[in-house]
Amino acid sequence: MDWLEEKTSVVSHKIRNMSFRSAIAAYILVFAAAGAVLSYLTITACYRYESMIWSRYSGDSELWFFTIKLSEWPFWTDSYTGFQNHDGLWMLLLDTIRVWSPFVYGVAGSIAASLLFYKKRLKKPLNILKEGTEQVRGNNLDFDLTYESRDEMGLLCRSFDEMRLELIHNKEMMWELVENQKQLNAAFAHDLRTPLTVLKGYSDFLERYLPQGKISQEKMLETLRLMSEHLSRLEQYSRTMKGIRSLDEIPVQKELYTPGQIQSEILEVIFALNQIGDVEIILSGQTETLPSKKAAVDVNLLLEVLENLLSNAIRFASRRITVTLQYEEREEMLYLVVQDDGSGFTEYDFQKALLPYHREHRKLPEENGGENPHFGIGLHICRQLCAKHGGELSLANSIEGGAVVTASFSSKNE
Repeated sequence: MDWLEEKTSVVSHKIRNMSFRSAIAAYILVFAAAGAVLSYLTITACYRYESMIWSRYSGDSELWFFTIKLSEWPFWTDSYTGFQNHDGLWMLLLDTIRVWSPFVYGVAGSIAASLLFYKKRLKKPLNILKEGTEQVRGNNLDFDLTYESRDEMGLLCRSFDEMRLELIHNKEMMWELVENQKQLNAAFAHDLRTPLTVLKGYSDFLERYLPQGKISQEKMLETLRLMSEHLSRLEQYSRTMKGIRSLDEIPVQKELYTPGQIQSEILEVIFALNQIGDVEIILSGQTETLPSKKAAVDVNLLLEVLENLLSNAIRFASRRITVTLQYEEREEMLYLVVQDDGSGFTEYDFQKALLPYHREHRKLPEENGGENPHFGIGLHICRQLCAKHGGELSLANSIEGGAVVTASFSSKNE
């Protein structure tokens, strides 16, 4: 029995995978053969009954049977008279059945073949396609569309499913494009704030001390030069953001700098921010302790990360922020560490702080009024920029209290 079931399953599988042309031909042949057999049996049965009736009126029934068979087969019936009782009606009925049975079986077989073909080969895949169309119309692409057959409808169902997957892919790309544009707009708005704050710091410095004559001409010219450099950075940053579609496309343009030169750039930013804030920002370490070997660094990108980290730290620091620059010659890595004396990161922040649009659960100092007005994207931007520069961003809490954010940059001259 297992062998028979296996053979039956194989035959059934082959029939299900037949092409429509072969399947239609097979259905027609099967029902045509069945119609021929039924027609033969019906005609034979009608001749037998007619011969029985004729035998009552003639001793030579074979002659009458032969005569009727030659003269009246198979076009139309004839009328019969002279029969007793209802024998004439029976002869007329049998002759009609005999003549028209092949036509009736042919029509019935065609209809049955069409219905069976629709039921076996079309109904299920059409229902699957109909349900799939309704799902797509309802903007739902999370469904499975499978039809286990290699015929034309199976190919059509697979094509429909491939179209569904392509729609999912296109929607994901569209969503990613919208999300990238959203992040890009937020990054642009976010990153403009700190450079403008730096410029405001220099402006406040000049406004505060220039009328009092406490600024030498050299210091004034130096301050104006620094302001001009920051304005150039803003102009370059605006052009860069205008030509890209996501943060991943931000270019990295490395140049050779000594760690001392980089530290000088950092001091300029710290000086400007110290002019307008109540929080003191200090640079830990001395220039003399840094190695003199030059490192390949995109200083503009590094300063952008620094400004984002300082902007984030200023909101949570109580009195002081410490910035440290370290250079590891063997690893060819540059480390920028920003530490504040605030409340530090929570466990939830460690999990979510580097994601876009996350607002830290850190406790704000009382002088900030408990408000936390920011985009929630600063640390995410820093992580993206560090990754572009071959490094990473890590979060920690200091033993003394407060948050510690470390940004690393690869200084390999690629």
